[in-house]
Amino acid sequence: MFTRYVLPALALLGLALAIRGALPYDLRLEAGRPVLRSTARPASPPVAPPPAAPSRFAEVVHGLGLVESRREDIPIGTPAPGVVMEVFVDGRPDFDPPHKRVGDHVAKGDPLFRVDGRELEAELKVHEAALVAAEAQLRRLEKMPRPEDVPPLLAAVEEAEARLLDADAALARSTRLHQRNMLAASDYDRDRYARAVASAALDRARADLDKLNAGAWEEDLAVQRAAVLQARGQVERTRLLIDRLVIRAPVDGEILQVNVRPGQIATLAWKEPMIVLGEVDRLHIRVDVDESDLARFRPGAPGVATLQGRPEPEFPLQFVRVEPYVVPKRSLAGDNTERVDTRVLRVIYALPEAPPAKVYVGQRMDVFIDAGEPR
Repeated sequence: MFTRYVLPALALLGLALAIRGALPYDLRLEAGRPVLRSTARPASPPVAPPPAAPSRFAEVVHGLGLVESRREDIPIGTPAPGVVMEVFVDGRPDFDPPHKRVGDHVAKGDPLFRVDGRELEAELKVHEAALVAAEAQLRRLEKMPRPEDVPPLLAAVEEAEARLLDADAALARSTRLHQRNMLAASDYDRDRYARAVASAALDRARADLDKLNAGAWEEDLAVQRAAVLQARGQVERTRLLIDRLVIRAPVDGEILQVNVRPGQIATLAWKEPMIVLGEVDRLHIRVDVDESDLARFRPGAPGVATLQGRPEPEFPLQFVRVEPYVVPKRSLAGDNTERVDTRVLRVIYALPEAPPAKVYVGQRMDVFIDAGEPR
């Protein structure tokens, strides 16, 4: 009985409930009369209104824009790894002056932070000592001969001359005696060779004196001058390396972000820049134009930007340039029709000098570019 009557009845009841739930109307009794009422729920309003194109443009190209500095945001790193010893800018509002804070203006060449350079400072002292020694050696060669070195060589020449005179006199006596057969041939040869030795000694003494008076050899001077230049180059190189450890602002701009603290290890490869600078006196906006809209895009066309989620106020844009290289899209809008493999052309526009509302570097905006036929 259960399977014959109860189960079919439950199945029919479930089917009736399913049909009633699927119907967009509900049967109700009002004032004793049956009335059909719709069960469809009203559409929920969007959290933020969709971007609307300005009415003065008959046809537009829509793109997402990213606010940036006039010369683009400049990430600051370090040319050499090391421990950060001192930071001259900081993001804390209670940072002691005269240090700069985030939002302050810095001039070109202002110090931002300093990396430990004690090892290079010690190396600089070694190179400076080597330079002093090389310069002293060069001065010694340039001032040759020393006045104190001349008198001993003069005395050696006079001594050699005297020995030669003595040898000449002895040889003259031996010659006369040898001619009279009164002197052995061996004694005559001894005096003759002694005179030749005295003559050679005189020539050697005179040559040493001439060499001393001639001063240093020109090639020796050239070698020593090169050694001085090499030592001076080592000093200048080390000083340059020490100066590079004080990272300075490359341009005039505003401090947008600080991610470095004293004691931090500054590395050549970093995930986020230690300091971000930018010129914010005139902001630019970088617009991504999808490759599917490139046929309708005209370089130099006027444009209008609005804050995301707000159709007002409008920011009139001034065309700056086109970066003629299509790149993969990085900023996704979340549209259902948007492809993740889209490539975009980047167009740079300038925001007005006096914008109708405050905007910040890194803020996203909706940009509408006039795609109508030029008049």
